Amino acid sequence: MNGFIKSFAPLLKKLRKYFLEIILLTVALVITIIAFAVYAKNNQENTDQEIVTNNQPDQILFGKIFVDVSGAVKKPNVYKILFGARIKDIVDRAGGLSDEADTVFFNRNFNLARIVTDQEKIYVPSIVEINNGVFVQNQRTLDYTSPGTGIASNVPADNIINLNSATVEEFDQLPGVGQTTANKIIKNRPYSNIEELLTKKVVNKSVYEKIKGLISTN
Repeated sequence: MNGFIKSFAPLLKKLRKYFLEIILLTVALVITIIAFAVYAKNNQENTDQEIVTNNQPDQILFGKIFVDVSGAVKKPNVYKILFGARIKDIVDRAGGLSDEADTVFFNRNFNLARIVTDQEKIYVPSIVEINNGVFVQNQRTLDYTSPGTGIASNVPADNIINLNSATVEEFDQLPGVGQTTANKIIKNRPYSNIEELLTKKVVNKSVYEKIKGLISTN
């Protein structure tokens, strides 16, 4: 037995000689393992975060959106409503039209079947605002809803787009304006002058120069 132990004596002597080096290598190995574990954990967290971020459109698609309803409604407020809701749904949530609302203008210019979008602003004008010219009925809307009642059908349609009453489809016809910008214009209503497109940062200067001769607020 003693002979067996003595046979390891040279090895033990060498180990004692390199004891400090062995300790340093062991510490370095432990640090490397810990660093790798921390890196792997952080990388997994970043991956999970990217997955959550990429799923956000699906959450909006199947979740809820926020719509600002103001003007001549009974309960103006910002409402949370299911994605896919229509103007009729959100107006009903706001208590319906108030006594001050111009119902004729509303019925002619608001498509109750239109689906609302997240962060959209819906402003219902009052009778006073209509009478004072803050909102002016779109000529093409009037021609379509009331043909032959006070306006001859052979009168050319007015090509000027009214910022306070035009639809997304009408804004989409303007140069440099797509559906995203059209929705942004609608969300920032009402407008007292066309320059508010710039002051409210709805469109940039180049787009404004293209459309300023094609739009109005009255």
